[in-house]
Amino acid sequence: MIARIAITVSSVARACAGAIAAGDPTEIIRTVTSDSRELGPQALFVPLVGERYDGHDFIPGLAEAASIRGFLTMRDELVSLAEARGLFAVTCGDTLKALGSMGQWHRRTLGIPVVGITGTNGKTTTKELAAHMLGSAFTVLKNEKNFNNEIGVPFTLLGGTQKHQLAVIEMGMNHSGELDRLTRIAMPNVAVITNVGQGHLEFLGDVENVALAKSEIMHGMEPGSTVIMNRETECFDILRERAAQFGLVVKTFGVEAGADYRPDSYRLREQGFEMRYRGEDIAAPLYGLHNLYNLLAALAIADHFGIGPERLRGSLEGFESVEGRSQIIDHGYIVINDTYNSNPLSLKYALASVREIYPGRRKIAVLSDMKELGESAPYYHRESGRLVAQEGFDALLLWGEMAEAYAEGARSGGMGSDRVLVFPDKDSLSASLGDLLGGDAVVLVKGSRSMKMEDVVNSIRRRN
Repeated sequence: MIARIAITVSSVARACAGAIAAGDPTEIIRTVTSDSRELGPQALFVPLVGERYDGHDFIPGLAEAASIRGFLTMRDELVSLAEARGLFAVTCGDTLKALGSMGQWHRRTLGIPVVGITGTNGKTTTKELAAHMLGSAFTVLKNEKNFNNEIGVPFTLLGGTQKHQLAVIEMGMNHSGELDRLTRIAMPNVAVITNVGQGHLEFLGDVENVALAKSEIMHGMEPGSTVIMNRETECFDILRERAAQFGLVVKTFGVEAGADYRPDSYRLREQGFEMRYRGEDIAAPLYGLHNLYNLLAALAIADHFGIGPERLRGSLEGFESVEGRSQIIDHGYIVINDTYNSNPLSLKYALASVREIYPGRRKIAVLSDMKELGESAPYYHRESGRLVAQEGFDALLLWGEMAEAYAEGARSGGMGSDRVLVFPDKDSLSASLGDLLGGDAVVLVKGSRSMKMEDVVNSIRRRN
């Protein structure tokens, strides 16, 4: 990743609690990067250590090619290389922590309000919606794509300039402690928890621990700050209690009575949804019930910064969904490309949305494994299969290690065995799916990222 910034070497050293081992402390850095393939002028290279590589190994080549002006390092032996090549070197104990400290330092320097967004589902869409709305009144800094981890968040903050008036920062996690580190880097003034569901159970154990892990976003907030949360999510009481412990103001969103931000009425359609909200008619070209919740969260953020619904009328007409997230492909028959990721909560929303939006059409679910569910994986796949049957789907096509668990649940929910089809691979599934397409079919395609279910969508596209 790369960020454009003007900062002195001495400021880098102070920001990351490092020591200048070589070079001129007053030299100005213009670029910070951790990717040896993505370099800019006057570049500071941050060598990160991953499972398959160590960024330190690229430094000799970059130095010899004069591609960088200096680097952070955990290896003292590289200091002599910097001296020989006329580069600066800043030594530190951990380059990943140093990057985070630099991001935090720059966030303090900017001094702008920061919105932090986390949750099991909906983080990226809520971030994009919030940035879109806030952009009507502010110059907004946001993560690109879903760069929401301990590398992406600091780089996003380092990309902030004096022109930015507000930042919207998505924060992801799959282990306890990760959000604690991210929130202490970003120090949000407003936090949003989109929902809590059965994500990352392989690492967190149960949904209650997921809620506790999501609540870590509050650790970097000052008392009196605002946390916006889904009133209808699992473990809402845990989130509310944690907010009280940190002295935070709680605002809620949802579709039911009791939420601070809720629609007066709404209608889900294939092309998007329409809702009456605080006396205004708001339409958004977003598919599904889950996106209604995402929009309500974004409306709550906008309201916090003084942007009411009357200013947003018509502003969402050109908003586009993120690739692979509930994209509607119309070939006469409908394909719903929801292949970006999957977990029990997002699949529940997806199935309910198909049932509500297409009540009179033939419904086909094409599903694969939901990852990171640990020992609970068979149970949640069986329950999801049962839900497919309960939502009135006409056929279920499956591939993956959990296919039989899905199938068992669907059959126990009342689907006949002739309507539950298990395939050994995606190619055979795609070939058989072709016989079911056409007419009034609605096909939902969904699976975890690693299952690459977009291959199925692409095979459908090639038929047309």
